[in-house]
Amino acid sequence: MHVDNLPVGSHAAPPQGDRKPSVAPPVVTARRVTRTYGRTRALTGVDLDVRAGEVLGLVGHNGAGKSTLMRVLAGLEACDEGTVTVAGHKDVTPGADPFRAVRMAYQETSLCPDLTVAENIWVSSRHCLPRLRWRQAASTAVARRLDEMFPGHGVAPRDRVEDLSLAQRQMVEIARASLVDRLDLLILDEPTESLGPDAARSLYAYVRRVTAQGTAVLLISHRIREVLSVADRVAVMRDGAVVAERPAAGLGERDVLALMGAEVVEPTAAPASARAAGERPVVAELRDATGQGLHDVSITVGRGEVVGLAGLAGQGQQQVLERLWRPVRRDTTVQGTRAYVPGDRQRSGVLPLWSVAENLIVTAMRGLARFGVRRSDAEEAAVREWVDRLAIRGGADAGMTELSGGNQQKVIVARAFASTADLVLLDDPFRGVDVHTKTDLYTLIRQEAAGGRSVVWYSSENAEMAHCDRVYVLRAGRVVAELTGAEISEERIIAVSFAESESTGAQR
Repeated sequence: MHVDNLPVGSHAAPPQGDRKPSVAPPVVTARRVTRTYGRTRALTGVDLDVRAGEVLGLVGHNGAGKSTLMRVLAGLEACDEGTVTVAGHKDVTPGADPFRAVRMAYQETSLCPDLTVAENIWVSSRHCLPRLRWRQAASTAVARRLDEMFPGHGVAPRDRVEDLSLAQRQMVEIARASLVDRLDLLILDEPTESLGPDAARSLYAYVRRVTAQGTAVLLISHRIREVLSVADRVAVMRDGAVVAERPAAGLGERDVLALMGAEVVEPTAAPASARAAGERPVVAELRDATGQGLHDVSITVGRGEVVGLAGLAGQGQQQVLERLWRPVRRDTTVQGTRAYVPGDRQRSGVLPLWSVAENLIVTAMRGLARFGVRRSDAEEAAVREWVDRLAIRGGADAGMTELSGGNQQKVIVARAFASTADLVLLDDPFRGVDVHTKTDLYTLIRQEAAGGRSVVWYSSENAEMAHCDRVYVLRAGRVVAELTGAEISEERIIAVSFAESESTGAQR
């Protein structure tokens, strides 16, 4: 059976609250699995069963070993000790035939950017595609699967991957992983970090359909509420081991965080003085900015102020950041120097061939130099401070590609704040970062603002905007609301984002 004929159930499974724990046999089993990279013990003896027809949520801090375990379960890496059983085949080696029924969608995507969408499908699914007329078969298969998973996706099989948006690349990555003639286990690693709410809902509707047919889904996410809404069971990893397994029914977010050794920290209100934006010198401003997805957008940023950009994804927030990063138009004014944390860390953030220390210090070199000469002692001290401050797993000497996605993001954020920039621009900076690290970074932003540094921050998680002094809500390239103080809430932002407005100006 070819991949384009892979059947899909026509009915969604019952809501999570009505689902019962799976009693089906495991499709993949791990016993006492260990994995070491140099001095880092990524897995320290993992025991885990993934059962047919269930959604197993896997949660844990960055560096807990989740991504490493997934690579072992998918047959991409061998474990140092222990056994992995796949579809009844015990102790199979990486790449063996039983692993063909285990597919993984990566958080950072595994797509070849220079190839088209259809060509990427051929690369990963050629064993179940015809050799003759393979391009048409791949195009038909991926178009059909994208339509099933993400209606209105806007992706054509002939599109080059590098020309797609971050969300579209993630959609293709997930569709690619599901395209196989037999699918026993689908592993989703932070699948919704780049997706909007509608796409996320569509994905989980598809997940319920395939699990109703007997496929197992292993879901990794830092969005605990999301995991609890779709999972049958939840497994918690800490320090390279699975430390707890619980049925999802009746489990709350705080219960999961307690098992992780974390807690929910409510946003800390900014000092009263920080709310008085009108009394601050203006360091950045957009005045009726139009063009490149913006329509008469006016935004001001005061010294020492944290300004949020909120609203549904793709409504002009990135264009505002781009204007502030490259203020070449007359409608944009920026005083002082700038640092930028990009949303797509793999394309424009990480320097993959460099170490953590080299990635972290590159923007701070000029500020630490004396008379134009680099000071290695000052650079080493700065690196140590930020590695310790953000608890970057692997340390300063680790290669960037050795880190988990969340730890890579810590390095990129640290790089911006280690610089002497007067204005820091953040494009969804905490995507894929665990709740404990987020809390540390929220505190960092407030500390930097208290010291006089200005921050403009876009987040796809509206709840994060409560850490800002002011928030501009954008819709269709326009500012539809400016919120301050107690007005800044997730409910208010959502209401404004979806409200029909007769006026194109800001609501006050």
